[in-house]
Amino acid sequence: MKDIWKKISVLLVLVTVFFFFSIHSKAEEPLIIVIDPGHGGENLGAEYGSYTEKEMTMIVAKAMKEELEKYDQVVVYLTHDVDMNMSIEQRALFAKEKNADFLFCLHFNMSVNHDLFGAEVWVPAGGEFYSKGYSFAQIEMSELTSLGLYSRGIKTKLNDRGDNYYGILRYCSGQQIPSVLIEHCHLDHAKDQDFYQQGDDQLKEFGRLDATAVAKYFRLSSTSLGVDYSDYPVEETPVPEGMVKPDKTEPETCRIEVTNINKETGEVTVSMEAEDSDSYILYYNYSLNGGASYSMPDAWPRAKAWDQSDKDHSFTIYVPFDQPIILQCGASNGFDVWAESNEILLDPIEDPQRIKEEKELLLRKFWLLWH
Repeated sequence: MKDIWKKISVLLVLVTVFFFFSIHSKAEEPLIIVIDPGHGGENLGAEYGSYTEKEMTMIVAKAMKEELEKYDQVVVYLTHDVDMNMSIEQRALFAKEKNADFLFCLHFNMSVNHDLFGAEVWVPAGGEFYSKGYSFAQIEMSELTSLGLYSRGIKTKLNDRGDNYYGILRYCSGQQIPSVLIEHCHLDHAKDQDFYQQGDDQLKEFGRLDATAVAKYFRLSSTSLGVDYSDYPVEETPVPEGMVKPDKTEPETCRIEVTNINKETGEVTVSMEAEDSDSYILYYNYSLNGGASYSMPDAWPRAKAWDQSDKDHSFTIYVPFDQPIILQCGASNGFDVWAESNEILLDPIEDPQRIKEEKELLLRKFWLLWH
């Protein structure tokens, strides 16, 4: 009987040791992060002036890696650290080979008409990958807007097959790796150029900012930096039942009212109401010729950097009151789908000299008619 209890005691000790050893080993298992500098090799990415996206993303990625490696229990890899051709699928397979806990794909943006500005984060459209991506993106977007960048939001995009449009998100999800694609800013818009055109230090700042967002999301600590994000309040995102589709419908509400006119200065104050229940209002613009042409888009005030918008906005424009004006405004949702407002006719100012000239022209026409 004593031998049996002795064997049981030894077994219990072994189980206990194994249990604590497993917990200890798991606790010390490092976090594995893979950073993907967008483009490379023959794929230059966006080009604007003397700036090339593939060169910019590499600077940001290396700075992000260097900063993240200052945190405890973190291992960081770059999908590539030299200028080379690398397919999107190869990047995802690299992350799988490293058993990555998350992949962060870094980019800069441009728009077809060179009229868009701001930062955005693209996330996988389905399941836990949407949930994890969106929760991280909220932190990332807060960091980017803290620099002064305008938030274009946190978005999904689907291809014709109903799968993730961006290959890196699609392939990473297929390999069971959480991922996001970060568009830091637009190279081709004046509102964003101050954030990258002052030299490499600004690009490195993007990398450090990205690393901080990762540290907050994973609640990391850094002995060397003297920071501890272990209690950082990461907002949990519910796992969706299906694919989260982008909003392709225009805003339901887009109305304007002129609240003040100063014909001496040409100032016109416009009160605008715009709302999109499926996403948010992103930009607004105006037309002085009934929608034939519009001004460059401007930022719509938003209560929350990545989704909610204020419903009402008041702004002042300058109108040339020497001709009839048909005022019309536009509002876009978070996915760049526009709606047009009602039209308002603004009468031209009564210019005595112009009226005199028109009367003289009319008299000449009558004189020629009768002579």
